[in-house]
Amino acid sequence: MQLESIKNKLKTNSLFVSILIGFTGFLVFRYIPQTEPLRPVASFLVDSLPVSLFIILFFSFCKIEIKEMIPRRWHLSLAAVQILSTGFFVALLYYLKNDLSQEIKLLLEGTVICTIAPTAASAAVMTGKLGGNESSQTSYTIISNIIAAVFIPLYFPLICTTISGIFLDDFLLILGKIFPVLVLPLIFSIVIRIFFPKLLKLINRAKDVGFYFWLITLAIQSARIFESIANSTTGVFFMCMLFLIGFIITLLQFAIGKYFGQKEKQRISAGQGLGQKNTVFAIWIAIMFLSPVSAIVPSSYLLWQNLVNAVQMRIRAKDIKERREKGLEPYQE
Repeated sequence: MQLESIKNKLKTNSLFVSILIGFTGFLVFRYIPQTEPLRPVASFLVDSLPVSLFIILFFSFCKIEIKEMIPRRWHLSLAAVQILSTGFFVALLYYLKNDLSQEIKLLLEGTVICTIAPTAASAAVMTGKLGGNESSQTSYTIISNIIAAVFIPLYFPLICTTISGIFLDDFLLILGKIFPVLVLPLIFSIVIRIFFPKLLKLINRAKDVGFYFWLITLAIQSARIFESIANSTTGVFFMCMLFLIGFIITLLQFAIGKYFGQKEKQRISAGQGLGQKNTVFAIWIAIMFLSPVSAIVPSSYLLWQNLVNAVQMRIRAKDIKERREKGLEPYQE
């Protein structure tokens, strides 16, 4: 009984545990010289992140019916928020570029990255864990990634010089990053659904595989973020400002998503849709087109969004327990 209680607590706090493992891994590899022979293994794990994201989304797509992934009103609302909020901050950077200090410019660039960043592949997994509608949320994941692929090459020539400025070239560059992680798992899941129904049933029995892969991915990403922070030459005060901006944007996007989803009783799905971002992609975009310093904002966003998710999971576990004590089924959207 005690073992079962420990298991349930670990599951409820799994995101906290995953971040802690990432932090511990960072400390071990940074301060214990004897771990030097294991560094190739760590590099391999980092390089395998796209594969993990592919697997997470593949299992999510296999669990849902494609016909259920119909566009909803809150999808359009969140799409408008993603496009217009990014456009607003891009306009500030463009029209005030000669009047802004370097620090304010970097904070705004970090904000742009966090608002245009597409929904994470793992958002559907977390939505399901929280009792949300995975099919509806996955629909917005696709919409959000298409928006990022179109509007990053449209907006970014206004605020940086490292992008080519040729729309089709930039569009294909960004799409090349998104396609293997987003589109291929969808294609594979459709093929399996049509031609291999028995394999589909077998895959769907392993319902938590996507979630466990996300925990592994989170630990690896957390270790990378702590390492980048430790290697940064940014001052402590400005580093705190970058983290504060990430925190504010995280709370705002979760709150705005839940607000629009509430109207259609899709509060959980919409909150994850706008709040849970593909930070691996966001950090890559920041470093490639803007600045490594501005990449600290989406890096902090990864930690903040998973702390929000961890709190939501605790609330969810408490709600399930209370409902079962009353003889009720757990809440589902």
